[in-house]
Amino acid sequence: MFIFSGVFAQSADVITSILNTKTVTYGQVCYLSAVRQQLIDESSSYEDAFNALVNQGLVSSKVKSSDAISLQEISHIFTKIWPDFKGGLMYRISGGAARYSYKCLKDVGILTTRDDPLSTVSGFDLLNILSSCMMEFGSEEECMTMDID
Repeated sequence: MFIFSGVFAQSADVITSILNTKTVTYGQVCYLSAVRQQLIDESSSYEDAFNALVNQGLVSSKVKSSDAISLQEISHIFTKIWPDFKGGLMYRISGGAARYSYKCLKDVGILTTRDDPLSTVSGFDLLNILSSCMMEFGSEEECMTMDID
């Protein structure tokens, strides 16, 4: 089965760039999140996206857009895409802390028990995580599946 995620209007160049990245950055993750949340438009830069999420309080101003981002921080940013995301008890008590965002993605099977919260990921892995999040937390309009023979 092939999963097609049709929600994002990003240009093919941006997606190709992210796919070819060995270690994703805050800017790239912020871009995917900020476009989905309509905080920026698809022609915006990674830096614009990063600044939008810093202004929203989702990313620390102590890091740079070009810094590598951990799986735990990716989880934190991606779970905030869906306003109705409930998470577990500790996620709710902590106000959606990165640690518990990571644990929530592990609990639903998007991340595995072998995944290290402080590790970095490739662009290919990032887009797979995002696709899985969309399938798990998104609406019918966000994703469609197509069987390919």
